[in-house]
Amino acid sequence: MQQILQWETWLSATVAVFVAAWLTQIIYLLQFFRSIAMKPIKTISDPTEWEPVSVIVCARNEEKNLRENIPAIMDQDYPNFEVIVVNDSSWDDTEAILTAFHVHFPNLRIVTLDEEKQNLQGKKFALTLGIKAAKNKILLLTDADCVPASRNWIRDMVRPLQEDTEIVIGFSPYLQYPGWLNRIIRFDTLMIGLSYMGLAKAGKPYMGIGRNLCYTRDLFFKVGGFKRHYNLSSGDDDLFINEVADSRNTEIVFDPESQTESEPKKTWTTWFAQKKRHLTTSPRYKSLHKSLLAIWPFSYVLMLTSFGLCVGFQTGMLLVSSMLFVRYVLQIAILHGSSKNLAQGKDLVWLAPILELHLLFLNVGLYFSNLVRRPQKWN
Repeated sequence: MQQILQWETWLSATVAVFVAAWLTQIIYLLQFFRSIAMKPIKTISDPTEWEPVSVIVCARNEEKNLRENIPAIMDQDYPNFEVIVVNDSSWDDTEAILTAFHVHFPNLRIVTLDEEKQNLQGKKFALTLGIKAAKNKILLLTDADCVPASRNWIRDMVRPLQEDTEIVIGFSPYLQYPGWLNRIIRFDTLMIGLSYMGLAKAGKPYMGIGRNLCYTRDLFFKVGGFKRHYNLSSGDDDLFINEVADSRNTEIVFDPESQTESEPKKTWTTWFAQKKRHLTTSPRYKSLHKSLLAIWPFSYVLMLTSFGLCVGFQTGMLLVSSMLFVRYVLQIAILHGSSKNLAQGKDLVWLAPILELHLLFLNVGLYFSNLVRRPQKWN
């Protein structure tokens, strides 16, 4: 009899664990992710006078991307801006292309970094030189392989910089191509976007992306730039924002015209290398942010594990199956709305359960891979 009672207690505990994990997932979906699924309402009016902006792009061997994307950046509908391209020790035709563009675009400025200096600390050193060369107080960052989604990109990204706002976090979707890798990359981007923009909207900003990020020059120098994490190859965007952003000085923008579109990686090897670099920064986040970010995947694993045990031992099956169904319906509804607002992943919504599980195993594998071998520096 005692063994039967212990067994029933254990089964009841398994159902209780499932319910607790399920509730955590629902809270995250409603509290953080749902806000990005709602249609954005523009509550910030245009400033009486548009401040001059410095757009900064770091490029190393990016001749093809610069040739295609610089004209779109220079064609922005904005009254006063400069574009600074940091030629980070390129050995292709980057210098020649930039020189040719400079003839047609007088507001294009070129900062050239020698090979000897590049070996210091990779992109952070190049970006710091670009910021030091900037003439304007407002900095708008993007990458050489990114193209503005509209001619209003600069306007939409700097519009919130009024009153106490010093940081504007944007979104940058990846272009769609055939293949499972592309689906994984775009779904990963969508979920990361829901995370950092949802938490920022809830007053807990923890990161931004260098493909579309705006902040003031004064803020950068007030904290000494990247000095607190200069030893890491990554972190010029997320670790910097994690250090300086708060609920008062940060706004998010995610309507399609404010975005930059990026070329995704074409091979698993190159994407794995990129993800491994990004995963080196999260241990340096503030404790609150690390906890909030860990709870979501941990509760997801706990929910699926306890669900499997309930099914295996045939206890509470109707309850846990119904609750899991509700969770996925809610997730798909939120992803449907978010994919419209973020212009990313509309074709992936119904594949979300499969992609989410696949991405979980990939991230766990990459995390443990980082423990064995450190990722290479930005090049």
